[in-house]
Amino acid sequence: MIEYKILLGALAVAFQLLSYLIYFIGIWKGTTKPHAFTWFVWGFLNVIALPAVLSVGGGAGAWVLGVNVIACFTISGIGFWQKRVQYDLYDWLALIGGIVGALFWWMTDNPMYAIILISLSDVVSLIPTFRKAYRLPFEENAGSFVIGLPGYLFSLFALETLTLTTWLYPVVIIAIDTILVILIIIKLYVNCNLVH
Repeated sequence: MIEYKILLGALAVAFQLLSYLIYFIGIWKGTTKPHAFTWFVWGFLNVIALPAVLSVGGGAGAWVLGVNVIACFTISGIGFWQKRVQYDLYDWLALIGGIVGALFWWMTDNPMYAIILISLSDVVSLIPTFRKAYRLPFEENAGSFVIGLPGYLFSLFALETLTLTTWLYPVVIIAIDTILVILIIIKLYVNCNLVH
């Protein structure tokens, strides 16, 4: 592996860890309120994405997905412990999409099918988060998502091979997280102006 790819992979992990640290601080302070099942679904999707990307030469660019697996399941566990559980239809659809993607990968021996389906599933799984961010923007941690974005960019440049299977999922995450951050900022701005 080329040394600069390792450095970029390490930077991606560092940004992701910082992003999750900010999220965990928000949970600890009680300002960030994660939905347990949504975070479980995201963890599950990353469990599929990590070996899929590694199997086609993702290398250090896939490390960020490993961080996501641990963090998403940890946040999910905290959410279940705090009884912040809502079983939204979109979460179930996303979970089913991830399972179907894994089955297609297994049946065809082509991880690209898994990546396409988990990318679509990730978009679907964010619908409840978008809805929550619109209604309760103070309960989502925009700062955490902003810090995570450069991590995904670094992970793209850390990929050893650049194929649809390696780059699609991080690009989808960058796009939907950016939209989520913009929505939260707009709603916070509007809410602050309504108060004043």
